Amino acid sequence: MAEHKYAQVRDHLLRRASELPVGTRLPSEPKLCEEYEVSRITVRRAMDELVGDGHLVREHGRGTFVSRPRYAMRHRERFVNEVTGFHTQLTRQGHTVVSEVLVQRPVRAGARIAARLGLSPAADVIRIQRLRRVNGEIHHLAESYADAERFPGLMTADFTHDSLYAYLRARHDTLLARNQIVVGLHRTDDHEAQLLGLEPRSTVLLAESTVYDPLRKPLVYGTSKFPPSTAELSFDITADGN
Repeated sequence: MAEHKYAQVRDHLLRRASELPVGTRLPSEPKLCEEYEVSRITVRRAMDELVGDGHLVREHGRGTFVSRPRYAMRHRERFVNEVTGFHTQLTRQGHTVVSEVLVQRPVRAGARIAARLGLSPAADVIRIQRLRRVNGEIHHLAESYADAERFPGLMTADFTHDSLYAYLRARHDTLLARNQIVVGLHRTDDHEAQLLGLEPRSTVLLAESTVYDPLRKPLVYGTSKFPPSTAELSFDITADGN
């Protein structure tokens, strides 16, 4: 419930800030607590995230003011605290996300994908490759794999404007409990470079992710290839208090 309240406050504050002129001062945290009927910790967490994304700015002794993100195309992907996915995160920030679905078909898992998903190499998986745009500009190339037997609807679902993770939650009542990410560098092949508008053999940021359910069973394995113009990641590390 606390997580739900925090998300509601954050999303409402984002909509509120987007409708106000830059430089407008927001009410104080105690006033926002009264307005939203939540704790100060909840309000502070929501505001901290909007400050981190550039929608708000704090000035010591003066208050919190409406700002605008400093980078039009350098967006942060939060990999800790909530497994929501790229589409949901950027949509919450007020951006328009559209995916051009390039591949959506069943394939044999093979040894590499099978190992990631805990399947037999002979099992069928759904491969979904998307060229993702933010506010009309190319952002990254994404490729996702999931068990075809467990999620047969992935074959016909429309992901042009919708989130894969949101689909799994809504249609399969699936809880995404953990996202394990490995970040490295990748040299594009000719096809990848063409899709991303880069020179052949360009170096891009590669993020490999495996999403798990609460029982630690892998649900989705995927890769995202970010060109230099969008290769910015933000990690939010929180101590557990032990």
